[in-house]
Order: sequence, then structure tokens, then C-alpha cells
Amino acid sequence: MGLVPWRPLRELSREMLDLFERSPLPYWSEWKSPRVDVYQTESDVIIEAEIPGVDKEDLELYVDENTVRLVGQFRQNEEFKDENIYRTERHYGSFARTIPLPVEVKPDKAKAEYKNGVLSVSIVRKEPGRPNGRRIDIH
Repeated sequence: MGLVPWRPLRELSREMLDLFERSPLPYWSEWKSPRVDVYQTESDVIIEAEIPGVDKEDLELYVDENTVRLVGQFRQNEEFKDENIYRTERHYGSFARTIPLPVEVKPDKAKAEYKNGVLSVSIVRKEPGRPNGRRIDIH
């Protein structure tokens, strides 16, 4: 059994993100980012984010070994004029969310699909105890 390195700053970072995501102010928590589900299978980490009303071209996805960062923009309809507004409850503008992952993953093995307002990201889990480096032959 190999040793697992202790990374207190990464753990603290995850706890801080969780604290802001569970904000006691409902308006703040709804507007700041899309809602997500994060779960694991035997080989993958899966993230599903609700982003209805956003075009695929307005989304950006970044993956590293420990986090997924989702950036996007809700655009306002061009026909929407301020002088004709009766009621407006929808939010417009950009958003960003960094999602800490429960285990390390292989970013180069990430796949994403956007369908019916839901972004699904599947990332292959890194084998536990395996170092990031690889053996290099010396010639």
C-alpha cells in the first residue's frame, strides 16, 4: 500500500469553495453559478451542470488534475428593449464556477457533451497512489 500525500492547502481550498456554494443568501447562490452534480464510477468522475438557455459557443471548460472550471455567458435577446419591459426575472451576464474533484483525474482523457441545457463532463480517474511523473529511459 502506497502513501497518499497530504495536501492541506488543497483541502482548505475545497472547503472554502463548499462554504461559498452553500451561501445562506439564496439569490447569491442561484446567480453566481450553474448547479452541478458530481459523482464517480469505477473509472470516471462525472460532472453534470444545468445551464439552460446558454449556447454551446458561449461555454468554456478547463480541466486539471484536481478541478474543473466552467465559464460562460447568458446573453440577452436582441429584441429585448428596456422601454418595453413589463417584468424581468432572468439573469444575464457571465458566470464562472470552479468545481473541486473528489479524486485526481487525467485531464487529457476528459470528454464533454452539451445537450438540452445540461453539460455532461466525464473524466478518467487517475489510479490511486500513482505519481504524476513517468519513467524516462536514459540513452
